[in-house]
Amino acid sequence: MRDRAKAAGDHLSNGISTNTVRLLLIAVMLALPMAGSSVGLLQGINNSLFAKRFGWAPRTATGNIVFVAIDKHSLDAVGTWPWPRHIYATLLDKLVASGAKDVFLDVDFSAFSSTEEDERLAAALARSGGGVLLPVFRQQEMASSSETAVTRPIPQLLQNAWPAFANVAMDADGIVRRFDLGSQLDGNPTQSAAAAIGRIDGSAGSLLIDYSIRPDTVPTFSLSDVLNGTVPADAIRDRSVVVGASAAELKDIFAVPVYGAIAGPLIHVLAAETLLQNRFLRMVDEVPLELLFAALLIVGVIRSRSTGLVTMMAVALTIVAVGEIGAFLLQWRYAILVGTAVPWLTLLLAWMLALNERVDLGRMLVAIANTEARNTRRLMRRIIADSSDGVVAFDSDLRIVEASESAKAVLRAEIGASILASTDAAIIDIVRRLVSEHDAEPAKVHTALVDFAGNKGSQATHYEASVTISPIEQPNAHPAAARSRFAGCLIIRDITARYDYEERLKTLSELDELTGLLNRREFAYRLATLEGDILVSVLDIERFSSLCATLGRDVGDELLKAVASRLGDAFAGHLLARLDRDHFGIATSMTDARPIEDFANGLLALFEEPLQLRGSAVPISVHVGIASSEDAAPGALLNAAESALDAAKALAGRRWSSFDPSAAVRQARSRRLERDMRDAFRDRQFFLLFQPQIEFASGRLLGAEALIRWNHPEFGLISPAEFIPIAESSGLICEIGRWTLFEACTEAAAWPGELGVAVNVSALQFEQSDIEADVKEALSNSGLPSSRLCLELTESAFLGQGGAVIAKMRVLREAGVVIALDDFGTGYSSMSYLADLPLDKLKIDQSFVRRMNGSPTVLEIVRAIISLAHGLNLQVVGEGVETELEAEALQRLGCETGQGYLFGRPDEALRMLSKWNVQTRLSA
Repeated sequence: MRDRAKAAGDHLSNGISTNTVRLLLIAVMLALPMAGSSVGLLQGINNSLFAKRFGWAPRTATGNIVFVAIDKHSLDAVGTWPWPRHIYATLLDKLVASGAKDVFLDVDFSAFSSTEEDERLAAALARSGGGVLLPVFRQQEMASSSETAVTRPIPQLLQNAWPAFANVAMDADGIVRRFDLGSQLDGNPTQSAAAAIGRIDGSAGSLLIDYSIRPDTVPTFSLSDVLNGTVPADAIRDRSVVVGASAAELKDIFAVPVYGAIAGPLIHVLAAETLLQNRFLRMVDEVPLELLFAALLIVGVIRSRSTGLVTMMAVALTIVAVGEIGAFLLQWRYAILVGTAVPWLTLLLAWMLALNERVDLGRMLVAIANTEARNTRRLMRRIIADSSDGVVAFDSDLRIVEASESAKAVLRAEIGASILASTDAAIIDIVRRLVSEHDAEPAKVHTALVDFAGNKGSQATHYEASVTISPIEQPNAHPAAARSRFAGCLIIRDITARYDYEERLKTLSELDELTGLLNRREFAYRLATLEGDILVSVLDIERFSSLCATLGRDVGDELLKAVASRLGDAFAGHLLARLDRDHFGIATSMTDARPIEDFANGLLALFEEPLQLRGSAVPISVHVGIASSEDAAPGALLNAAESALDAAKALAGRRWSSFDPSAAVRQARSRRLERDMRDAFRDRQFFLLFQPQIEFASGRLLGAEALIRWNHPEFGLISPAEFIPIAESSGLICEIGRWTLFEACTEAAAWPGELGVAVNVSALQFEQSDIEADVKEALSNSGLPSSRLCLELTESAFLGQGGAVIAKMRVLREAGVVIALDDFGTGYSSMSYLADLPLDKLKIDQSFVRRMNGSPTVLEIVRAIISLAHGLNLQVVGEGVETELEAEALQRLGCETGQGYLFGRPDEALRMLSKWNVQTRLSA
């Protein structure tokens, strides 16, 4: 080796003269400005200098953008990944409530989650009022293709959000220095997240990021702190918010100048800050100045041969200092980036030219080269020996020429052995593949990564190996021999800790933490991949909330674990999941051809024996919903089984139910109506009709009952009998009832003074809302006298909490409001309450009115009701009067008021009044 180096040095010394070096240096100095921008080394030096200047003059962020970080604290708090989308929905509600201006959720929502989770996030986006940006990414369809595709959030989420490009573009050296202002999305110009938050109009081109803006000055909060409410609203109000990952385990980390590596969302923040601070960094064409500088240096060096080298060195250092100060000031004050790598390299070449004029530079270069070769060899051996990673160097014959001690221990190989003889099979395959690639393209560097497993004693270990094959230059060798020569390097890194953490994170994302069963998302994913005939069952624990309230939450958790354990024993080898709270999922094969009824009874029988919890026997009962692959596609089986469970719980005494498509359609319609009900208020889809109430004795109009209707944009008119129970179960009935009360009072205030209006009040509304305050406000706003308002309640309003409800009725009656008992005769307890109820009217249910003329028994019941009402000083209203015979019978029995189709169908107020020749007065 030394002989070859000495021979090469002698050849170099004989071939290089002072004139040759002079001409060569001058040529390089003049060519350097023309080719400098294309030389990667010079560009790298310039980039390093730009970064240094950023660091010398740091800037503070404006504070107008807040970073909400998905950090390790947040991951540990939630315990699963990916997060359920209701967490983002909750976060959006809190940010909007705190007064956030814009919110950019830098989270990939391109895949569907569960229907409930997607709906909750979509609802939160709708509530945010369109101030949320969701990321879209442009990426190659395949690694070998130039075609690109755009990954975007699911359409349901984009309905109430704005798409914004969130690509992070790296330079060739893997460092992020620029950001795009936008791109085309479906033929439309669409801004990037940084451009949208930075509030500029453009969406084309790219800009440099000003890394003098310090990321640690950006207001940053942990997402879990925002959810917990520990972040004050003032820290969010009137600021844009970027939400994204900062935890290292989520691998959304990028290399940047100055700060080493930062989270991807923080890069968007710095890019937006660059725009907000008007730091539009730009570069100028330096080639003419660099050529002039080179020419001046050449002339100066040749004409100053008598000047000492120390003096020339001092001049050169002065030039460098002045130039760097000027470049720094231009970058700091005027955002102009000046690359000084070419001038300083030109200055170095000028110094070498001056040195060549005084000494024989050729021999000096040879001596330096020989010394560096020896030092490099020594240094390489030391690096390999001291490396914490396993390092192996091998030659073209695949013989190990150098190896660190750690690599020898892992590979069980010594120097001189073949790398193919005693390594892992995965490494052997990679080495052989890279050798083949080198033979095909000998001028390129070929590299590959591979993971493999090993053992340290009894403990399993995991390694990551990087294999690189690089060509060796051999100027004097035969072309065929030169093509086959290369140097190989194998670096082995112990990744056991990372592997274990990733496996733990994967487990957290798939399993329910409490029971160890699959979670809902993983259960649905695996269910969709199953083949053959499948039976899916969904089980829930009856009265689970009551059990938790009685026994305690800790015992409730133990109960869930016990149920999971019993299911695991009975269905070992099958898919089992805890879907949510007390719902469990089971997926089994139907190959045994057992009837579904037998399977359901067997599943119910599992829980006939009580569960043993902390030494006590706790009996439980369950409901089961079942769906088979004959009922629905694999992806819809879980929803089908849950629909069957809902049906089982709805039928008294029924413990299990199989999937019924018609029931599922009704449930889907009910869920759709529940979702659309909130929008119905905003879009004024609800309206009131009025049915007249007539005095039998005089035949005059006394007033009308207000009846709510819903004109759905898709389904048309929907009966109150359908949507009122949905409103009661969803909690919207109070809002609907309040709207009805206010609308009815406003309408009736325009009627003549003697006409009253009757408004139905739901039992839930009467119990849960502040009905006294609502009535007072409705009367005050409309100007309607309290005596013209009648509130109609059914018996169910006071069955559960009679005392509290009766107290409310007394307060309203004392305020002058008329109280009527509606649908009398259809309940079971009305008689026992009548004596204590503060009532003014009693309404006979239409089922009695329509049958009394054909049934003497019913007629006597109606006679008794009217007699009872008069004995209690109550007026009587007969509902559902459709014929003259019914009207005559009621009048003959002493009923004062009638209501029904005989007098008029429910209609708009103006038409209803005009039919009775009543003029509407102008409201004040």
